[in-house]
Amino acid sequence: MDLYIDRDELARGLARIQGIIERRSTHPLLSHVLLHAREGGLRMTATDTEVAYIGDLSANVSRAGQLTVDAANLFQVVRSLPEATVQLTSTSNKRLEVRSGRSQFKLPGSAAEDFPALPAFDARGTAKMAEGALRRLVEQTAFSVATDDVRYGLNGAHLEEVSTEAGEKRLRMVATDGHRLAAAEAGFEGTLALSPRMLVPRKALAVMRKLLEGDDDQVEIGFGDGAIRLSRPEQTFWFRLLDGEFPDYHAVVPTENKHRAMTRRDELAAALKRVGILVQDRARAVRFAFSETELEIEVQNADRGEVREVVAIELEGAPIQVGFNARYLAEVIGVLRGDRVSLELAHPLAPCLVRDSDHDDAFFVIMPMRLD
Repeated sequence: MDLYIDRDELARGLARIQGIIERRSTHPLLSHVLLHAREGGLRMTATDTEVAYIGDLSANVSRAGQLTVDAANLFQVVRSLPEATVQLTSTSNKRLEVRSGRSQFKLPGSAAEDFPALPAFDARGTAKMAEGALRRLVEQTAFSVATDDVRYGLNGAHLEEVSTEAGEKRLRMVATDGHRLAAAEAGFEGTLALSPRMLVPRKALAVMRKLLEGDDDQVEIGFGDGAIRLSRPEQTFWFRLLDGEFPDYHAVVPTENKHRAMTRRDELAAALKRVGILVQDRARAVRFAFSETELEIEVQNADRGEVREVVAIELEGAPIQVGFNARYLAEVIGVLRGDRVSLELAHPLAPCLVRDSDHDDAFFVIMPMRLD
């Protein structure tokens, strides 16, 4: 293998796989990237056996060949190089020589044959949607996925097909950890081959968020048995799904809400950020008092002090006082896109339905907490 490649393009390619490689795996090659110099450019492959990535980069290849090297190590080297052009050369003793200007590195490698083979993928259905739309689904739900919960079905994001009143097909992604729930949807073209037990794991969501860089460009989604494949120009991303039963989330979405408060998203976000300075305990309820024109947010903490914030609102229904985890509400407000947000409640101990007043493609539920 012998090639010349732009340093920044190589660095960007290596950056994409840093969230995939396993640095502490018992299988050392799971921390490696497979470099394949071929006609037309350089192909990079990385996998941890649960997630896999293949990316093609433009390069001037004078000799084809394959080699694996430690991905994190190579990334650090490439980022430090002084010149815009990098030469990569494999040697007979399975080392990778990296040259740029007067800098030269020799990195230990392994034979390409030793790299884990990627499993075959047979798509039962394929769909296309805008990259930005799929990235938004991830950004608006991933924070609600449970972490190593004994309720296995909460450890991933649920996928389902829904339709609007106008008949538009949408892909909905839903996540919950039992304390809050997030659901977001976007239109697609094609055929979804979903099953009720399909769950997208946390790591796959994190990688998707990083790899989906475009907005209007189309990404193809392939649905196979226990796996999903995403394909975009010069990149393919594959991941295994969790097999678990997601709870019937519709049962916790409140529908008959007598109290509805409207407020500016930026003002509420700023108030919650300041309140969060004194709230370190996740189990501590923050008092939210809704009146006709104001929302009063108050915390009394014997160890850290007291804080009171007042936000202008428009309230439909009678005044009401409730307790919430302020951090959970702040995370929801942080992923909304519109200028105004609505908070809807049935009674003080009912879940709160949060919506973006300017967009109908997402909703969120925050479970209440008892006030002391």
